[in-house]
Amino acid sequence: MSQNKTNTSAGGHLFTVEILIEEATNGLAMEKLLHLLNVDIVKDYRINKGIDLGKLIEVNTTKERDSSIDFNKKNTTALPASAASVTKQNDAASTKIIEQLESYKLHNTLIRLTVIKAKGIKLSLPCRILNYDNSSQHVTVYHVDEKKVYLFKLNEIDDYVAF
Repeated sequence: MSQNKTNTSAGGHLFTVEILIEEATNGLAMEKLLHLLNVDIVKDYRINKGIDLGKLIEVNTTKERDSSIDFNKKNTTALPASAASVTKQNDAASTKIIEQLESYKLHNTLIRLTVIKAKGIKLSLPCRILNYDNSSQHVTVYHVDEKKVYLFKLNEIDDYVAF
C-alpha cells in the first residue's frame, strides 16, 4: 500500500492510496471498497483505476451498435418520413443520456437521480453511477447516503443533476 500525504487549504488532507481487496469478483470488491469509503470522515474520493465492471458489455455493445447501424439503415427507408425523423430524435436523445451517464461513471461524479417506480412512486437519491448495461438498459447506482447498490431500468429515470 502506498501513501502520499498532501495538505489542502480547508484543514483537510489528501492521500493517494492503493488498496487490495480480496473478493470473488471485481464488483463485490468494489462494493466493499465503497462501503469503506462512504463514511462521515471521508469527504470525497475518486477511484482512478481498478474498475473492471462493464468491460465485456462495452465490447459487445460496440459490436452490436456497428451491426445495428446497418440494420437500422435498411429499415428507415421503409418508414414514413415523419416516423423516421421521430425515431432518429429518440435515438439521439437516448444516446446523449447514455453518454452523460457514462461520463458520470468515468469521472465518479456525484449526481441526484430522480426515478419513477411502479404506481408513480418517485424517488430522489444522491448516487454515483457504477455501470450501464446497454443490452438490458439497466443502470447500476450506488446510493451514497444509504450505502447500498440499486439497479434501475433506463426508462424509470426521470431526471438527473450533477453536483
